[in-house]
Amino acid sequence: MGNLSSSALLNASRDPTFLQNMMSAPEATQESFIMQMIAVYSSSEDMVHNVPDEMASLIPRFKLVSMSSSVSVLREVNKKKWKHQQVELFFSVVAQETAVVALNGSEALSSSVLQGFTCTSVQSFQRTHVNKLVKACRRTGKNKVQLVESQLTCMYFHIKNASDVTLFSQYPPDVLLYYDYALVPEYGCRSYFEELAHADFSVFSTTLSYKRDLLFANAKSCLGISSTNLTQDQVQVLGNMCCTLQGSYIQDSDPSILEELKNCPELTVDEANAVETLLTNGRTSYGAVSTWTEQTLKDLGVLTRFLQSSFYSHFDKKTKRKFIKYCRKELKLHKVSRPQWRKMKKQIRESMRSRTRRDTSCTEREISHVTISDETFPIDYDVAQFNSCLSAATVRDNLDAITDKVDDEEYLRLVLDKLSEAYAGSSPLVIPEDMVRVLGPASRVATSQDISQWTVTQLDTLAALMNSADGSWEPSLAKEVINKYLSTAGNSLDSVELNTIGGNYLCHLDLHTLQTISAQSLRDADALDVSSCSQEKKDVLFDIASQSYSSSTRSAVSVSSYQLMKPYMGGANESYVKSLLSSNINMDLPTFTSLNPKVVQTLTVSDVQGLLGSNIQGLQSYENETVVRTWVSHQSQTDLDGLNIGLTGGSTTTTPAPGATNTTQPGASNTTGSAANTTGSTTNTTGSATTTGSAANTTGSTTNTTGSATTTGSATTTGSATTTGSASTTSQFTICLYVTRLTH
Repeated sequence: MGNLSSSALLNASRDPTFLQNMMSAPEATQESFIMQMIAVYSSSEDMVHNVPDEMASLIPRFKLVSMSSSVSVLREVNKKKWKHQQVELFFSVVAQETAVVALNGSEALSSSVLQGFTCTSVQSFQRTHVNKLVKACRRTGKNKVQLVESQLTCMYFHIKNASDVTLFSQYPPDVLLYYDYALVPEYGCRSYFEELAHADFSVFSTTLSYKRDLLFANAKSCLGISSTNLTQDQVQVLGNMCCTLQGSYIQDSDPSILEELKNCPELTVDEANAVETLLTNGRTSYGAVSTWTEQTLKDLGVLTRFLQSSFYSHFDKKTKRKFIKYCRKELKLHKVSRPQWRKMKKQIRESMRSRTRRDTSCTEREISHVTISDETFPIDYDVAQFNSCLSAATVRDNLDAITDKVDDEEYLRLVLDKLSEAYAGSSPLVIPEDMVRVLGPASRVATSQDISQWTVTQLDTLAALMNSADGSWEPSLAKEVINKYLSTAGNSLDSVELNTIGGNYLCHLDLHTLQTISAQSLRDADALDVSSCSQEKKDVLFDIASQSYSSSTRSAVSVSSYQLMKPYMGGANESYVKSLLSSNINMDLPTFTSLNPKVVQTLTVSDVQGLLGSNIQGLQSYENETVVRTWVSHQSQTDLDGLNIGLTGGSTTTTPAPGATNTTQPGASNTTGSAANTTGSTTNTTGSATTTGSAANTTGSTTNTTGSATTTGSATTTGSATTTGSASTTSQFTICLYVTRLTH
């Protein structure tokens, strides 16, 4: 897109026809348009008023830091579509109490704005106001507030001490996933699970996925589930939790479970097979197999996307053809995702595959433009017939239409071969850019040799090749595509290119290529997920980000600067991380566990508490993460106990400080196990003192023990301690572990 004048940009942004066309253009083109628009405006207020609502998600994050709190701006902000990474930068402005009042209350905040809720952005809010914001996020359907795990756990930490925390119907169901079950009264457990039934169980990270099993174990106890044969009532109460059940529960349960499974974003093969078993036994509302029709397929809804070819073999070819046409319409209306559509279509085609000998000559119709235009193409062709009936010329002249319909890898491989055949006359063989741009899913079956023949010089071509809807790339091949684009004079990794490539594939580029990224390019780009990068590459990207977002030379980092830097914190050095201690950032745990492990090991318990803030309450849930487990093992258990979060595994011994005095009077002190070390002032022991287990360490002022003192396990005393009479201490480790198992 060429450079336009400010007046032309403004007029274009207000033209409905232009905007409609722009919204259907490649995202790279949309980004270029927005970058030209925002370059015209000097203030966030002008930018917010003039950028079209539907395109606000393309505004670079750094432009949103100094958001105006004027009512007119707040109203504009509340109308626009945002990404989570954008809203978290100005959530503290638009969601503060006075702003919310001006917008007519927390319920008036848009779902797009509410997705910016983080512990960092609400750290200065009153607890009662935070509680209202959390409740405002209880929305369903298209208005559901899209929240990730770190936001949901943050919400729980803020509401868990509220007087109405057990009024489950007032809070977002997804937040209930992270409740400490000890908060749920036994008499109210059913109402808890009735609300939890609406939660999205796929939101759990790998680290906290164990909570799914705990929730089902608690549900079984609450609902009296003692077998895999769930009743209709139990199924209804479990709701979306049915998406987490093993196949044995699905096939043995009341048929109503099928309706609950329609809410699942995905089904495993085991679950899908169980659904088929339940359907084919004839006791569901869908009737006996012999009565199934096209309407049956439509009524099954999303379940058809996960079923195997054996299920589709129960329908005749005519019914399957009609159903494919129906699904194509759903695909165009974005009611079916492209990957799910491909998966389902492949299973349908498998069910139609002929078991007879395959002819090497074309016995079906020759494939032409008319054949390809049929909504069911290429369902009538097996691989051999597809190869025999499709000419290289037809591929060259209809490539876009073919790759829009063909999904199976074997078929796509043949398409690539015939495309090369069509251009075999050129020397060397070169596939023109207009052909490369419409390869679609065929690009994902390409070899290194294929890619070497492609012409990739334009950003639109790179964007088309990196379209995630066409499937994922093998990393080394994605690297070849990107390098082919960068080999063209004038092409570089600017912000639009970075957004097009994405963080995952960026991580597979060579280190020297990453070092060519300018600070401005990274500043203007989206928040890139670079978690898959090597530590060396994370370090490089962090250094570039530091140049992009550093606004001053102050030792303390501003909250907004940290929020901009957060995606690149995996490369943060010790100095930067410790400079955050005074910034009150409330670092979330996924960010903390992404830090360089060597940096984490330099942090004290006090440092970690300062970094995590209110999120420290969730650290115990991450204790099996290697970086956390290693850090814990290097900390004093006494210091860890001071956090009062149940962390165990710390060190129970300390190295005596210079000048330590070890005093043992004959008959006065019997020690079994490790040494009893006393550091600091003189220790006088009168009477019998018996220590069994780990060392008893005393640091600080004089400690006088008179009478009998019995210690079993690890006992550590810091500061002044005076014990008179009989004192008995049982291992803190054992108690903490026991309590942790009870409550978690």
